[in-house]
Amino acid sequence: MGENKPTKAAFAEVFEEVKRSGGDATLIGKQRHREGKGLHELVDPKGFGGIRFSRNRFEHVLEKWFRLNVAQAMLLETLFDTTGSMGHNVQLAFDSLPRAYHLLMEAVGAPLARYDLQIISSIFGDVVDNYVLQRSQAEMDIKIAEELRMMVPESEGGDTDEDPQYGLFAAAYLTAASIVKTGLKSYHFTVTDAPGRSRLSSETLIRVFGEEVFDRVHENGYQIDRNKLPSTNRVVIDLLKISHAFVIQVGDSERTRDFWQKMYGSDRIVTVSSTRYLPEIEAAVIGLTEGTLTLKNVEKFLMDEAKLSKAEAMQIKRAVAGIPIGAQANLPNFDKMPVAGDLFASKEDVWPTKRVGDTADEADEGLVAETDSKDVGMWD
Repeated sequence: MGENKPTKAAFAEVFEEVKRSGGDATLIGKQRHREGKGLHELVDPKGFGGIRFSRNRFEHVLEKWFRLNVAQAMLLETLFDTTGSMGHNVQLAFDSLPRAYHLLMEAVGAPLARYDLQIISSIFGDVVDNYVLQRSQAEMDIKIAEELRMMVPESEGGDTDEDPQYGLFAAAYLTAASIVKTGLKSYHFTVTDAPGRSRLSSETLIRVFGEEVFDRVHENGYQIDRNKLPSTNRVVIDLLKISHAFVIQVGDSERTRDFWQKMYGSDRIVTVSSTRYLPEIEAAVIGLTEGTLTLKNVEKFLMDEAKLSKAEAMQIKRAVAGIPIGAQANLPNFDKMPVAGDLFASKEDVWPTKRVGDTADEADEGLVAETDSKDVGMWD
């Protein structure tokens, strides 16, 4: 899978292309929709078998070894509401990609710097829309931006309650992330200003994910009876087993908060006034969860690395103060993560057979030492 990472120049080229075409990051997806072609396979939830994979990237060396190229893969998925006033969220995600990646991977104290960050972007609408859900692949290079361009935010929605539950279903049962096998968890954010619904329907699951959705769920290790579907609350419970999952609630609607608190608990609801500072909010939440940030220094991190004002940083600090701080850092294998250059006997292995710094066998002399440990930043 190589070491692909988008450079500043590559992203600037994509950004300039969008600017030349009028600035709409989703023009490609919208044009495809107007032509009756439907969603591109890369962002169609049923595309490529429906399951999204976040895997470690290896290089085959000296016949019998697989060398970890970058680091342990870490999956981050954001599920965006694109109904009504939330219809701008894909554009926001596209425009803020460099900022988000800098905070998560390159800044001083970046919370995910030790991982190989892989990103899924998802958007949801309402069951009355043309597309209930759109979901990218787990990408780690310029394809993150390219797949956002394939999406079609309809900015519609049938009523106040929307349908994020199908995106949550995908995150819980149609995702295979290697980080979970280590005993750690991935990250998942749902960004919305409205309540969801408490139930799913088999008809809509088939519409969104295809006729073989229940076979794909089974293939991924879960048993779902199409005649006895889990509630949204049950889906969230299962999602929390594999992911540090949060709701970023936009606005202060009590009805919205009541719904999501019943699903997630009050400590996983982060209430904000807008999505303007979404990258900063996600970085703060992840940093506090990973233990790279504390409530004592998160404000300074946001001021120094995100260039926020003291008032802006304090507002975010207050919004995230109630989350389960250190939840990832407290998991048993947190300090055992593989690093670039570690050698595995198989791509399917969770832990390396030889770690960087181990004494090499005579036949493999110099193999570990020759590993290129340089880590070029995504936007360098």
